[in-house]
Amino acid sequence: MNAATIYIVDDDEAVRDSTRLLLESYHYLVRTFESGAALLAEDGMDDCDCLLLDLHMPGMNGVEAIEALRARGDGTPAILVTGKSDAQFRARIAAAKVHIVLNKPVTSETLIRAIESAMAD
Repeated sequence: MNAATIYIVDDDEAVRDSTRLLLESYHYLVRTFESGAALLAEDGMDDCDCLLLDLHMPGMNGVEAIEALRARGDGTPAILVTGKSDAQFRARIAAAKVHIVLNKPVTSETLIRAIESAMAD
């Protein structure tokens, strides 16, 4: 069985790197992006099995990136991570069919369970 590929989208390089290392230790293949715009510039996402996006990023936030992907017909399972209470995004997050929103700090176990759950649905 091939390892699943997870795309990480976060404007914080240290978070991208540490999350990548964690996921690779669980034998996931990982690609990282510094912004929603960088993710959307990809020619295709055929190899992506799950998206892990920070909600609050400069420019395009995580839910806007997911909305843009959904508008293109991309249904890749998505997980948003946030450090703030985001009641104002609740309806948009639901409409974009985000699998789960995780509140920081996120434990390794919680993140892995969320990814496994998102890919199983």
